[in-house]
Amino acid sequence: MDGLPQAEEVSAELTSDPPAEVLNLPEGPLAYIDEGPREAPALVAIHGIPGSARDFRYLAPQVSSRVRFVRPDLPGFGGSAPTPAAVNGLTGRARVLIALADRLGLARFGVLGHSMGGSTALVMAAEHAARVDRLALVASVALRPHRGLAISPRSLGLIGRGLGLPLLKDLLVPAARERYRKRGFPGADQMDAAAFAVHFRALAAVDFTRLRRAVTRPLPPTLVAYARDDHLIETELSEELARSLPGARVLVFGAGGHNLQKTRAVELGRAIADWLGA
Repeated sequence: MDGLPQAEEVSAELTSDPPAEVLNLPEGPLAYIDEGPREAPALVAIHGIPGSARDFRYLAPQVSSRVRFVRPDLPGFGGSAPTPAAVNGLTGRARVLIALADRLGLARFGVLGHSMGGSTALVMAAEHAARVDRLALVASVALRPHRGLAISPRSLGLIGRGLGLPLLKDLLVPAARERYRKRGFPGADQMDAAAFAVHFRALAAVDFTRLRRAVTRPLPPTLVAYARDDHLIETELSEELARSLPGARVLVFGAGGHNLQKTRAVELGRAIADWLGA
């Protein structure tokens, strides 16, 4: 899909942002939005970090007439409790999302991961093959560190722990706010040390060795979408990810940036619904 015109304006009428429902799991409350026909193919959309279910408010209207579109707030984000196992590890996140699918009666479902949410989606598809029947990776984290991370996962984890220490948080919070501003993430000025600590610990959970191992496993039909002007993830990393998934359907946009679920909602929604067979 190279050579497409610049991303079109998305009007406010093309958004869906209903109040979240809350599922009380043993690990803590999990907020989620569940739209679309209950009998339609189901797709669980996993947001990036930082982020929330609202990240998919532009994409939802494009798919929810044909797809059961479930978008949770990951633990520690939006209205979901910051349960340590899910904040600190991909296995814990996958376990929470499987529990959500169980409660919603989804025996088989697709997963879509945007940005850092792609790591959870890929691990779920590789390690829960009996449940996940489709995989979509949208502007996803790839198989090696990208420029948006800036520092190693190990260092991010150390910062996350340091934000919990009184003597360090006053030094680290201003730097964290500046980092988020530079990367275009909203709301940084309203975040406190505890919120930043959750974010950095969640970012630190990315495991590139595990992701490289996941792409060698049998995976369901896969869709990979990225834009060449993504300011966080280099094109060559997205290309490497696509090559590692033989048989994947690949959508390459000339423009659209990192948030394709907003800037390319119409085209992406059409491709997702067709790919799901909805």
